[in-house]
Amino acid sequence: MKRILVIRIDFLGDMVCTTPFLRALKQRWPQAEIHVLASKYNSTVLDNNPAVARVHHYVYSKNYEKNVRPGFLNYLKDRVKLIFSLRKIKFDLLIIPSGGMNKNAINFARQLNVADCRWHNADTEFDDRIPAHMLARPLIHEALAGFCLMPELNTPDINQMNPQIFPCQARVLYWQQKLGEKNRARVGLFISNNSAERRWPEQKWQALTDALSGKCEFIIFHSPQDKCISKWRRDEKARWVSTQTVADLIAAMTQLDIVVSADSAPVHFASALQIPLVALFEDRPEKYRRWHPLGVRNIVLHEGGNVSNIASKSVSAAVTQLLSEVNRPGYEKEKSENKKAGLVAKQSAEKDLVL
Repeated sequence: MKRILVIRIDFLGDMVCTTPFLRALKQRWPQAEIHVLASKYNSTVLDNNPAVARVHHYVYSKNYEKNVRPGFLNYLKDRVKLIFSLRKIKFDLLIIPSGGMNKNAINFARQLNVADCRWHNADTEFDDRIPAHMLARPLIHEALAGFCLMPELNTPDINQMNPQIFPCQARVLYWQQKLGEKNRARVGLFISNNSAERRWPEQKWQALTDALSGKCEFIIFHSPQDKCISKWRRDEKARWVSTQTVADLIAAMTQLDIVVSADSAPVHFASALQIPLVALFEDRPEKYRRWHPLGVRNIVLHEGGNVSNIASKSVSAAVTQLLSEVNRPGYEKEKSENKKAGLVAKQSAEKDLVL
């Protein structure tokens, strides 16, 4: 096995969940080059990842604005160029480690002439939009979907899996200076969400900051396009942050002690950065069992059909519980030692991968 191509062109959280699989491939075939075909958007998750030899950017055939070079003519040129450049590499194995069937990825993969291609089909996929799947098919975490396609790999214990991201250290230093010294535990609230079913109301976010005022420092992260914040924004109980890039968001999150977010990318970023978190999910097992945080202290809440049904007192109680843990004597020292141990393990892993 000399060259392996992994295709993952969906969301940021999906890519984070795929990082344990990428590492397992590299451990199984340490001499192989692991290439990843990613979108312009989710490729940032793989920055500095020692398991990945090269990242290629997918070229969308309809949503041209998602491409590195937008526009119809650029799409025609770049799509053909991508297909021929990937064919030239001559991959031994191609994998689409998505639990569902990503038709764009599958149709593209069929054009690359790779002899050994693996993805879930209509008999093995899990699509939470199809009721029959939820009744008759095993519900597993998305991070295990790729392992199900690879009997050559040992399927890991989901409770022992640790996703990985590697923040840009220059941006980390920038956010250290921008946010300044901490006097209290820092809690990041991620209030923006594109999905109405996963959006917690602004009034409840404000009730949370009111309930815990003085007990921690709140950093409120919001999308630059989010226009729902007006009067609350002037509240002095919290600081407001809007990051322009995914790399900046990841770097800024390294300065947090606790994360509170509905089911979206920050949940998985917090897992990979080892930040304790409160995750708000719809009250649907196919959501919170398939996408729950991995490898980190977490409290998952789900009440009612939508995230908006979760009571503010439930979130307040969960944050209070995590605050009691991060504020206990010796926590910062233990965190620092774990960080050093993680750095040593990372350097050792990088050395193993190189060897």
